[in-house]
Amino acid sequence: MTHTPDLIDEPQTVDEMLCQAFFIKNTLILGKSNSARIEEWIKSKGVAGGCHSGLSQHEQHAGSAMILKRAESALNDIEWALVQAEYGYDLSGIVDLTKYVLLKVPSLQPLECDALLEYLFLKNRTYRQLQDKFDWSKGRLHRKLRQVKRPINYLFNECIKKLELILKDKV
Repeated sequence: MTHTPDLIDEPQTVDEMLCQAFFIKNTLILGKSNSARIEEWIKSKGVAGGCHSGLSQHEQHAGSAMILKRAESALNDIEWALVQAEYGYDLSGIVDLTKYVLLKVPSLQPLECDALLEYLFLKNRTYRQLQDKFDWSKGRLHRKLRQVKRPINYLFNECIKKLELILKDKV
């Protein structure tokens, strides 16, 4: 088993670990600017820097990539799509999630389900926009959201349970 450096101080949950790993993954590695060189020189003189872990950006990216790869290999396609949507704001697997929800709730239409999933994960629309798009009342929108949230929450809990078993040793 490989060991990756701590990304977050103890205690650490799977949720915190995935948040941090996706945050680091989506952060650009910056080149050495003049201020970065000065900061490195100050650190070399024995003064502690602003980084609490003592890792470089490259080491943090490598650690987060290892955590995400391990999580991806432990989960199936639908579960990984959910984790990417929840933590990485990546809806590339929305088709898989929609298919999963439609199997659990056959009364929904695919386009409605897509819009509701997009609302749940990205919050890029308002209630009013969803009501106008589908001509729903506020109560109907609430019921539709509840129908989508139930299977998604169940799937999310199953993902976290799997990942706790896999990632509890901090990868």
